[in-house]
Amino acid sequence: MILDLRERQRRLFLRLKSIESGCALIGPATVQLQLTDLCNLECQYCWYYGPGSAIRPSGKNHLPYDLIERLVQDCADLQVDKIHLSGVGDPIFHPRFYDLLCHLERSFSVTVYSNATFPIERCRDILRADRIVINLGEADRESYRALVGKDLFMKVIRNIRELARLRPQFNPNFCIEVVFVLNRLNEASLPRTQALVRKLGADKVQIKGFQPSDHNRHMILPDQVEKTELEGEWPACYTGWFFSAIRLNGDVNICIFTHRSSMGNVFKSSFKDIWQSELYTRTRNSALKGEAPFRNYHECINCRWTARNKMVGEKMEIYNRAVKA
Repeated sequence: MILDLRERQRRLFLRLKSIESGCALIGPATVQLQLTDLCNLECQYCWYYGPGSAIRPSGKNHLPYDLIERLVQDCADLQVDKIHLSGVGDPIFHPRFYDLLCHLERSFSVTVYSNATFPIERCRDILRADRIVINLGEADRESYRALVGKDLFMKVIRNIRELARLRPQFNPNFCIEVVFVLNRLNEASLPRTQALVRKLGADKVQIKGFQPSDHNRHMILPDQVEKTELEGEWPACYTGWFFSAIRLNGDVNICIFTHRSSMGNVFKSSFKDIWQSELYTRTRNSALKGEAPFRNYHECINCRWTARNKMVGEKMEIYNRAVKA
């Protein structure tokens, strides 16, 4: 479901006014749900499933569907625009993933983060969403197998092609986006991968780095070395007003990268109550001002959403000028 322009502008205005007032007047624009810890790949750069990872999940945990239904209702009440379906693993492995897509399609803009190894007959169901973000880091079968540990390259390629083929009939506005996780193993493959997926019908190729850990540091490119401190003035962080992450264990975070700051747990309280809580309000304002504990988080020092924060800052300046006029 895509909101019309007037409604999008109304909700953006309320979020900018929330920043000005220091109190949330509306829910986040985006909520990310971690549905499962099951995955069928072992991507070498993966924080969880990479070979040698010390925190490899059991693959047996799924967010309960009755809890998901309550979360979805809270999101509707809070006027959330978008729901992103992700996971510690791949969200398509949640036992009721396709039921959830049907439940969400009329109320939210839905993005699915997946490795696209689902059965090809499920492509029609995937088109109930508005966008899919597919992890594909290589341009040929052998290199893909070396990178992710499974010989599923042709399955992914067929699914991208099938989604593009079905899109005009079932969901013309559906967006197919491919993520290329850049590292030492696949750096030379980037141009070929970009050309391949665009030929298949993908709309966009997003290049991004990965979160380093002890088991994958050998894959870091020289210009991906993490900073230990932030130079210059600390930038304003608007993420806490526009985004919320609900993790598989129920913890709610203001950012997908700062998992150490839990605002509450949806197994104990409703998401609506957590979003409107004093702790969440205090934390978003602390992040906005660059106060502790965020100054000590390497995830914040190496923020991956700098461009997004800059964009919101520009909108905030426009809002302030309009209010003062």
